[in-house]
Amino acid sequence: MIGTLHGVFLAYLALLLAWNVAASAPAPEGGRNWERAVILPLQLLLTVVLVADRTLPGGTPLLLSGLVAPLFPLAFALGLAQNAHAIVKRGPRLSDVPFVLANVGLLLATSLGALTVAGEQLPPRAAALLHDHSILQHLLGSPLAHVSTISWHLPMLVRRGAPRSILGFLAQLFMASLAGFIVALLLVMHDTAEEIVMRFEIEPALTALRPDLQTGILDGSDEAARARQAVAPGSWDARVVPADAVAPLPRRDGRPLLLELRAPDAWLWSVPDAAAVKAAFLDGAERLAVAERPEVLLPFPEPDGAATLVFGWLPPDAWRALYEEAAARVAAVSPQTRLAARLLGTGELSRDLFLALAAAPSPVAIAGPRLEPGNAAARGPEAAESALDAWAAWRADVAAPPELWVLAAGLSPLAYGERAQRLFIEACLQRANRRPDVGAIFFQGWTDCGHTLGLLRRDGEPRAAGLGLQALLPAAR
Repeated sequence: MIGTLHGVFLAYLALLLAWNVAASAPAPEGGRNWERAVILPLQLLLTVVLVADRTLPGGTPLLLSGLVAPLFPLAFALGLAQNAHAIVKRGPRLSDVPFVLANVGLLLATSLGALTVAGEQLPPRAAALLHDHSILQHLLGSPLAHVSTISWHLPMLVRRGAPRSILGFLAQLFMASLAGFIVALLLVMHDTAEEIVMRFEIEPALTALRPDLQTGILDGSDEAARARQAVAPGSWDARVVPADAVAPLPRRDGRPLLLELRAPDAWLWSVPDAAAVKAAFLDGAERLAVAERPEVLLPFPEPDGAATLVFGWLPPDAWRALYEEAAARVAAVSPQTRLAARLLGTGELSRDLFLALAAAPSPVAIAGPRLEPGNAAARGPEAAESALDAWAAWRADVAAPPELWVLAAGLSPLAYGERAQRLFIEACLQRANRRPDVGAIFFQGWTDCGHTLGLLRRDGEPRAAGLGLQALLPAAR
């Protein structure tokens, strides 16, 4: 699974390091090689951080540390200093231009990212560069960049001397083209990113909270971390746990419990065969139902999203059979536990999955969407409204549909800015609040475990969206 999620980014990092080592080779005229004494060790350290973050799928990214994040703009500043020093020493070349411009653009992007990690609320026009950067991370990093923007880049050095072989010349041409691609993308996509970020400013404001609307914040923290941090507000205790989690889970309040199962961390390296994957989730659902007696259980990840990474693509009928088996096993040991299913998309595949799961007698009592911003065609945050409209249309085609709950809503502040996160979260709460058919809304997540959507920063301080929800949702008892 690590190759599917991060293969492009890991290959990019290896290529970039190899280039920078070659580019910093001593020039024929000699001179002090400060690149290899200062810049390369820092780049190696940051590479270790980026790779380590990919080996901890359920952990909080190291990049979100207030000590680590500022090292990235420092690396780019040193990279630009190297560019200028080498160009002055040997004279300018046309191929130097894309390297310098790429480093300037990424210096700005990582500087704004480091400010966001520190808790700064950027104005929309500055936050647009964060979203511009997240698009680049998607293409040269991870397909999950919009929820886990930790595919930050490293500076490109320019050669101290001329290429000494045909291979050296081709390598320089390729890296200059890659740098040019980065520059072009940051420039071409900036207007689109700005348009999307500005749309958060017109999101609907929250009115009085409906008394019957149930709320919760999904928390993927381990128990040691949960003991140190503030209790997530909301009328539900909502947790995300790996399918191989050891029961029982410590409880610290009397709220009803919602449990969501995810893939075990070990599967990042090697996903077992289909039979073992199925058994792990079904056994985990039954074991946790016995131990925890949750009121609601999501026994599988999103069938049209994260589940495809471990189950592969399954037709709607196959998913129906899996949920039926899970429902039977859970009902036998915890009759009061109701199953829920969350879907990611709103296209035909997702609609077919919903209709298969909702057909009577349905194995799920609750079904609902994940709300997140869309691309420019989906008008950014307005994609959340479109998703709820799609679900309303789907439910109209079913005689007795499952209850409609928003089973995840969230936004990464590193992709849009803290201000956009707060505006989007509160707008999603208002959207659920004004639709009487929506029985509950859950936000993802309380911390940044496994993503960068958290309402708390790494140091435990609430982000702007976290402060907003603490004021708007009922406090945990």
